[in-house]
Amino acid sequence: MRKTRVTLSAAAFAAATLTLGLAGCSTDTGPSPSGSGAGAVELTMSGWAGDESMAAIIAGFEAANPGVTIKHIGLPWPNILTQINTELVSNTASDIVVVFPGNGNPITAQTLAKGSFLEDLTSQSWTSNFNAANQAVMGADGKVLMGANNFTIIPAIYNTQALEALGKTAPTTFSDVLGLCKAAKADGKVAYAMAGLAGGNLSHYIYALTATLVYGPNPDFAAQQTTGDATFSDSEWTTSLDKFLQMSDAGCFTTDPLGTAIEVAQGHVAKGDAVAIVTVSNQIGDIETMAPEGTTFQTAPLPATDNPDETILPVGLGAGYGVNASSEHMDLANKFMEYYLSTEGVQVALDAGSLIPSVPVDGYEPTATLSGVYPLTQGDKTVSFPDQSWPNSALGQIYNDEMQKVLGGQTSPADALAVMDAAFNG
Repeated sequence: MRKTRVTLSAAAFAAATLTLGLAGCSTDTGPSPSGSGAGAVELTMSGWAGDESMAAIIAGFEAANPGVTIKHIGLPWPNILTQINTELVSNTASDIVVVFPGNGNPITAQTLAKGSFLEDLTSQSWTSNFNAANQAVMGADGKVLMGANNFTIIPAIYNTQALEALGKTAPTTFSDVLGLCKAAKADGKVAYAMAGLAGGNLSHYIYALTATLVYGPNPDFAAQQTTGDATFSDSEWTTSLDKFLQMSDAGCFTTDPLGTAIEVAQGHVAKGDAVAIVTVSNQIGDIETMAPEGTTFQTAPLPATDNPDETILPVGLGAGYGVNASSEHMDLANKFMEYYLSTEGVQVALDAGSLIPSVPVDGYEPTATLSGVYPLTQGDKTVSFPDQSWPNSALGQIYNDEMQKVLGGQTSPADALAVMDAAFNG
């Protein structure tokens, strides 16, 4: 999960621990300055490396504000988590920074609220476009501290040509999923690309399964955990991990998934070596860029039962931006946030890449790739990502660590869930 072309991203897809050591960070700069010389003002932004949508938004903002330059510092996943957190703590952060909703990693709105690192954006005009449930994960104590122009979903993304070569259609039941895995394996391919290294998509498979098995049937599950009336261990999380391991045992996943990076997994599905990948929707653009000319993709929810009517799609407010409370250009940074989440700013982002907008846009039509799941986002067959309601950022890292161990056979699902229960209550 590296860019905000579409979302996601969601808060804790591969949450990192709070460390000062950083590695592999890259820097890129947005469009060249629209103004220079006396009176010019430079805003700094810590964003996603290679984010074409943000480059277009920056260009639009600079054009509307002569003399203003935004220096875009592009950071890769997952280093972006620790770098922005460390810079906020040390008072060296950019004026505008990436922020995730909810909890679950070091740069979520609710984590950063504890240190008062973000400016209160509650009075900005765009906040009224978000319902109470979204606003609740966009800040803390009644304050809105970040905004995102996108929703992220976790679909299965299928290489249409690879799927058709097997004589298959997108699975609508869990038995179909296992059947696809068998057919792909017989053809020398894998059905579902898997990246188990930090920042990969391992956890997305489990989020997709728990949407149908846990949070769809029981929307109050997270609240019940908080009151002590539910636990990971004594819930359908156990069934979800059993289904996940069934997929692994059936040869559904990439060989050596724990040694595979997300870019490699994306390349597998882009080239048809893997039929599909389950991951956050903001990665669709990356996959399409890697694919040979003429390759097309389609999306569908990943089923977890043999009743298609039970399938639920994970949908969450995506990663967005907030304003550094110590910014020396507060008025201008706030003005940027107004533009970023204005109808004009969101339309600029839509024109630059695949995006499910989080604010109303007249005439919006999803891309062809997203058309398979977009109708679900408009109905009641969705649930939020689990991590957006988790009580602390440590749980996100523990979740990822434990799921790697489960996949690698180093721990049992029961033991992993017990560790997660302890972290939830810790």
